[in-house]
Amino acid sequence: MLRTTLALLALAAPAAALASSDVLTKSSIFVERIDPQGTGARRVRLEPARQVSRGERLIYVVEYRNTGKQPVRDFTVTNPLPRTVRLDETVDGSEIVSIDGGRSWGVLSDLRVSLGEGGWRPANPDDVTHLRWQVGDRLMQGETRRVTFRAIVR
Repeated sequence: MLRTTLALLALAAPAAALASSDVLTKSSIFVERIDPQGTGARRVRLEPARQVSRGERLIYVVEYRNTGKQPVRDFTVTNPLPRTVRLDETVDGSEIVSIDGGRSWGVLSDLRVSLGEGGWRPANPDDVTHLRWQVGDRLMQGETRRVTFRAIVR
């Protein structure tokens, strides 16, 4: 199998927390590897995504931390999705997505893609360009939380 070394920049689109300069974000990316010697749950292992091949499953972990002196609330965490991957799934389904580079947002099942004069089709995970999570509850001083999603290398 041909291994492709992708620049980390091509895989790691930086997450950002909007509406609060006191929220720091950090993204980590792991690739799921099958261990032929493993059994059951130990058959799959996670490794930092340094070399990946087409079709491999990635796990993105986006952490956000309140670095300020006061609790923060009502902010968004946005993660652009690199063109080198396509969305597979998220852990809790609480995200909204964009299929137009972050100009508009919605639940994937509600979005439509224009076919020009040929009408419209339902959006699918291949169309997703950004993911966004609304954080409405309070994030206390020093508190860290995370959201995760899976993607597949194109």
